[in-house]
Amino acid sequence: MSVQKKWATGYLAAFIIMLLLNYWSGTNVGSVANDNQAIIQPAGFAFSIWGLIYVLLLIWIIKLFFSKTWEGSTAYQLKYWPIINFLLNGIWILVFTQQWMVVSVLVIIGLLYTLAKMYSAMTESGYHWFDRLPFSIYFGWVTIATVVNIFTLAVNNNIETILGLGELTWTIIILSAATLIGIVITFYFRDWLYPLVLIWPYFGIYTENDNAHMILDVTLIAASVVLLITALIAGVRKLRH
Repeated sequence: MSVQKKWATGYLAAFIIMLLLNYWSGTNVGSVANDNQAIIQPAGFAFSIWGLIYVLLLIWIIKLFFSKTWEGSTAYQLKYWPIINFLLNGIWILVFTQQWMVVSVLVIIGLLYTLAKMYSAMTESGYHWFDRLPFSIYFGWVTIATVVNIFTLAVNNNIETILGLGELTWTIIILSAATLIGIVITFYFRDWLYPLVLIWPYFGIYTENDNAHMILDVTLIAASVVLLITALIAGVRKLRH
């Protein structure tokens, strides 16, 4: 068995473990989140993006089995990071459903870190467009999921204010910061898809808010428009190059 196929086999094994852990306890995630619902939590339908992410990751792994050269393969660039990522993904499901909120925040931050490492590693070297596609969506979604998890921790511990600011104010601040981060990542990595992914949870938050907080609605709409324009500019620049 070639080196890249050994890595691909390791990725597939970790991926299957992740799916099993998700299947085993994933049905409890929604109920735990609803019991500790923060203002920033998207509507339930937004979480369907996980299905797309998992399908794309599976195709990405299968594609690695057909890579002809080791040094030219994605596995050569990423090494063990996908394995760590998939295992952290499964572990997060376990700790979150057990309502170990502090641990869940630490795990999802670790998950986000592994995604940032893989995303940047692929971008800094030559890659096929599909190599980064699953991770653009995955990275974008987990960026917002990490923020939601932190807010869920605060709600779970009945923390109503930080530095004199309430949950709604912090939600506006964090969403604005996430939008700014999205713009920076878009132009730095020349990725038109990443900002579009952020719009999806924003729409979920907007739907769940149901006009309860007008300032939140305005922030979400404005941020989505900015991200859409950012994606269009990045897309046009990519076509020109």
